[in-house]
Amino acid sequence: MFRILLVARGETLAFAQAMVCAALLVFAPSFVSAQSEWQNLQQNWLEEVMPKADSFSDKAGVPPLISAYRSNEQGNERELIGYVFTTPDLPPEEVGFSGPIQLLIGMDLQGTITGLKVLYYRESYRTIRGDFVVNSGFVDQFPGKSIEDEFRIGRDIDGMSRATISSWAVARGLHRAARRVAQARLPELTFVVEASQESTSLQALRAQSWQDYIDSGFVAELTAPMKTGPDLKLAVAYMGHYRLGELLVGAADYSNADRVASSLVDDGHMLLIGLDGNAARLQQNRLGILQNGTLYPNRQDRVVFAGAAREGKIAGQAQHAVAMFTDPAVDISSQFQFVYDTGERSGEFTEYVGVDYQLTEDVLGLINGYYPGNSTFNSTFNSTINSSWPSTLLLLVLVFLAAVLFKMKKEKQARRKG
Repeated sequence: MFRILLVARGETLAFAQAMVCAALLVFAPSFVSAQSEWQNLQQNWLEEVMPKADSFSDKAGVPPLISAYRSNEQGNERELIGYVFTTPDLPPEEVGFSGPIQLLIGMDLQGTITGLKVLYYRESYRTIRGDFVVNSGFVDQFPGKSIEDEFRIGRDIDGMSRATISSWAVARGLHRAARRVAQARLPELTFVVEASQESTSLQALRAQSWQDYIDSGFVAELTAPMKTGPDLKLAVAYMGHYRLGELLVGAADYSNADRVASSLVDDGHMLLIGLDGNAARLQQNRLGILQNGTLYPNRQDRVVFAGAAREGKIAGQAQHAVAMFTDPAVDISSQFQFVYDTGERSGEFTEYVGVDYQLTEDVLGLINGYYPGNSTFNSTFNSTINSSWPSTLLLLVLVFLAAVLFKMKKEKQARRKG
């Protein structure tokens, strides 16, 4: 009887394997074809994302781009009006709930998105909601937006209902790819000029080690004593600017943290907290900021996971990383103290340990855009000078008149004495 069951089960298994193989033979070609659409773009797709163009080049260059042209009225000359590109050609891709969402994007020479088409995605929601990314009208928000916009879900982009991760993947994937193309081919754009200046201001930080960060104060360390087990070790750094975040924890982990936080936090500055030692004992409600005598205790929804400390400068320096968002009342440009509650009852801060933190001028400049050569800074400076010029001129005139009157008075006194 046992042998018969084995044979029966064996035949059933063989039959199941045969059915799976048959299904793969039937569906695999369409599955592979769908995944590789970005490598086999159709003419009407190009026209969809770049409607003003009447001809397109082959994909070429680094990064791989398709040039879009428009012919003049005579038809004997054509003008470059923009580029068409796909997100798989510009890795790393932003990942949705189940995997990357492949996009075809059109962008004109001013950095404005002219069209967006979703080529392929395999989100689990499709089994119950159908083609929800396209049918929701979500992608219709992007044409006409500039790469200088933030493309942040809940701020300048409305997300898809019950699909925050997918919404973020589309918006962030489009934004990242378009900005990379602009930096490669549109050097005159304001965004590209400022991005280059930001990159230059970060060169010193890129060249430094984690220990250099500690020595300079960019990273501050704090040890919180634990009653059981080893002490909890924390490392604190500012990473509210995306370039700093990518530098510290890597592009993927920063993007994931930023994405999760976008649905929870509307304000405040992002701090990186590296966890080591007795990291499992961290209690979020024991975290806080002390500034000018005022305590700003952390809230549960203002801390998100920021990776396993395997990428960026933090790699090998901690077990885990989290992102903590400061209370909006905290002045990030002034010194504050990062504190950890060590009292009996967590969150009361009757006892705590802390470490002072002060952003350096170069980091503050990066945050505010006040780095050498920045057009925003120059225009702000010039506008300040221009706005104060009338009062300055009046003051100079008054000083001059006073000097003339004083001289005339002296000459008059001299004549009287003579």
